[in-house]
Amino acid sequence: MVPEVISPSVKSAAEARIHRRLKLVGGDWSFALHSLNLPEHGWKRVSEIDFVVAGRRGVYVLEVKGGRVSCTNGIWTHTDRAGTQRRRRESPFAQASSAMFTLQRRIEDRLGREAMRRVTIGYAVVFPDCQLPDQTPVEWDDENLIDRRLLDRTDGLHRGLNRMADYWRAKPGGRQATLEEPLLREILQALRPDFDAVPTLRQIVTDAEADLVALTAGQYRTLDSVEHNPRLLVEGGAGTGKTMLAAELCRRSAADGKRTLFTCRSQVVAGFVRHQPGMQDVHVVPFANLPPGTDGAFDVVVVDEAQDIVNFTDLSYLDSRIAGGLTDGSWYLLLDSNNQRGLVGSCDDEALDYLRSLRPAELRLRDNCRNTRQIVTSTQRMTGADTGVSAAGEGPEVMVVHEPDRARRAAAAATELDRLHENGIPASEIILLSPLPLQESLFADLPARWRHRVDVLDLHTLRRPTRGRIAFARVEDFKGLENRFVLLADVGPVDPRHNRSLYVGMTRARVGLWLATAQRTPQREDHR
Repeated sequence: MVPEVISPSVKSAAEARIHRRLKLVGGDWSFALHSLNLPEHGWKRVSEIDFVVAGRRGVYVLEVKGGRVSCTNGIWTHTDRAGTQRRRRESPFAQASSAMFTLQRRIEDRLGREAMRRVTIGYAVVFPDCQLPDQTPVEWDDENLIDRRLLDRTDGLHRGLNRMADYWRAKPGGRQATLEEPLLREILQALRPDFDAVPTLRQIVTDAEADLVALTAGQYRTLDSVEHNPRLLVEGGAGTGKTMLAAELCRRSAADGKRTLFTCRSQVVAGFVRHQPGMQDVHVVPFANLPPGTDGAFDVVVVDEAQDIVNFTDLSYLDSRIAGGLTDGSWYLLLDSNNQRGLVGSCDDEALDYLRSLRPAELRLRDNCRNTRQIVTSTQRMTGADTGVSAAGEGPEVMVVHEPDRARRAAAAATELDRLHENGIPASEIILLSPLPLQESLFADLPARWRHRVDVLDLHTLRRPTRGRIAFARVEDFKGLENRFVLLADVGPVDPRHNRSLYVGMTRARVGLWLATAQRTPQREDHR
């Protein structure tokens, strides 16, 4: 079943029941996927398929309609548990039929028409809460209907799926091939990114907006590992989606009824994650605010930026918050122990070895989902760090200013802000970063026209930026966060700590990066 746990954002109790029952269906049925967005739908801008089921006998769309459903004079009425009614002319069967053809085109586009030429594709509509009258209109056949009469039986859903498959395979057209395991795997891989989508951690979030991104193959492996491993150690460089993945691990754990904690060092990141979609049932607490003692220990603990707490003092404190402790409890630690250690907190090799001795599943994220190729290449060249392979595409070249004179560097920063403003970039999509506090940073020397528009970042300005204002943050406070355009200053090859600041600061940018240094930064050997 993909996803294994139904998303907390799904409000339909009917879909949740079918999700649970599909997990129990075996036999010739290999996999089921829930909630697919089809942006190329022929009739609507966005059409949602509730479920797709597939097995040796074909690929099928399931449209689920909960509550009471009736049809009078061609108008369909849907009544939910609260008594609210919705009316529409398009029948659920027409919806499912239209989505079936769109799904067929989607698979053929990805796998080729020849591969799918003899594969049966069909649909059925599921009414878990009611049964339609026996006088079935001509619009559909009984085999396309799975209602309460069938679902009241323990094996009713399985019977309904088999009956649906028999019906569609008997139709003329030669689509009667038996799907072998390799092709089924290809179909699953082709469709899964459309189904298993999660909210991205946007820099600026509004209550009405949550972009969806398809997970990388490595992130899928991480989510899949949760089902079989109570403990995970996930390594990944900047931009590999660790914070987004940590939030999704929390959502799925909480949706499974487990008391779940998300924690990290950063107060801002914790506050930001707390307000992400679907996190209402997750306890989100900055590490410094965790209460002592074992009362109310958590079933699952997820730690983001875990390199900040991998030392025996902090791990001992964390141990008391996990039901069963570190040894027998369930925990997922996401970290970058190579490039981001020591900037905040401490990371001890012996403590890391101790965690590994507890035999967690160890996974590594390699796909950089945040930074463009240009940012990845420049970061590798200037820091020697392995930032993975960019999956974010092309962007503008990174702009680096080498200028020993501080006043000229500040003037160059103002010129870059002017350029972004003239090109229509909103101030909310720009972040000023420095390892120093604002009053000590280069940005304190900006001309008045820009200096008076700068605010120090906090949770309020992060979530509700004031129009026309630009945020400033210390690099260490912006770990785990991102923005489209970054201006980075006061970093250079002075000591290893500055090198970490350079690495973290550069990798906060999604699209454009401007960097000012007092001295030319030497090109470093790539340590991959």
